[in-house]
Amino acid sequence: MMKKRGFSETLKVLGAFDKQEAVQSKFFEKFEESESYYNAYLRVKKNLLESQLIKFKLNDNNEKVIYLTDKGKEVLQKMEEIEELIG
Repeated sequence: MMKKRGFSETLKVLGAFDKQEAVQSKFFEKFEESESYYNAYLRVKKNLLESQLIKFKLNDNNEKVIYLTDKGKEVLQKMEEIEELIG
């Protein structure tokens, strides 16, 4: 799953937001700014949800919010540690 395009991009983009969560539309904007495509996210969305790395909720304005779970935050941290070791 980690090898699929969109996996690390999704975690990194969400990790860049305050509280590691964002209204879905803002997430998509930021995701495309990172030179990734919406389809890359769609390819891994199901796996990320099933492995409980990301989840969705509604905010007070009834907007769909995507966020990193504690497990997702931990995986992101490990990925960053590995990149630092290699880089």
